[in-house]
Amino acid sequence: IKTYVCEYKTFQKKGDKSEETHYFVYFKKPLWVRLKVLKGKNKDSEAMYNPEKNIVRGRKGGVLKGVVLTLKPDDGRVVSIRGFKTYDAGISGVYLRFMKYVEEGYEMEYIGDFEESGFKGKKIKVKILNPEKYYGLDEEVIWFTEDYLPYRVEGFEKGEKVLDSQFYMFKLNVEIEEEIWKL
Repeated sequence: IKTYVCEYKTFQKKGDKSEETHYFVYFKKPLWVRLKVLKGKNKDSEAMYNPEKNIVRGRKGGVLKGVVLTLKPDDGRVVSIRGFKTYDAGISGVYLRFMKYVEEGYEMEYIGDFEESGFKGKKIKVKILNPEKYYGLDEEVIWFTEDYLPYRVEGFEKGEKVLDSQFYMFKLNVEIEEEIWKL
């Protein structure tokens, strides 16, 4: 996969705070990611991660749209309540985490098939040994389609579901205008 676009809905919870956000995601190798908030807190806001400079450029929607800030990837203004960064968004973030789980030898278990919204695939449960490194999650269930695309991700902390993300409207290896990577 060299480029993709998709929509991405996510629910995250930490303590007594929660947030639901719906994004449009653009991705280009090696790790260029641009997000637009379609629904939820900060609707119409945008953020773009530049891997060459390790920076995030971002702007709010509405009357402040003309104000663009340059931030570090871990700046609280561009990080989710669980600590996910701009470059963690979309299917690329799931692949990167999954590869790290494999490299670190985490226990994985096939827990069944799924069929939902026209997609079919397999669910893989990962037991996370050091939750502090992975957004406080101690277990993650990744739903891979038959084409090995992440379809859904569920994350758990001490048995409570604190992450539920779903990816849809995938378009792989599409032409993305260079203008998208300027913010």
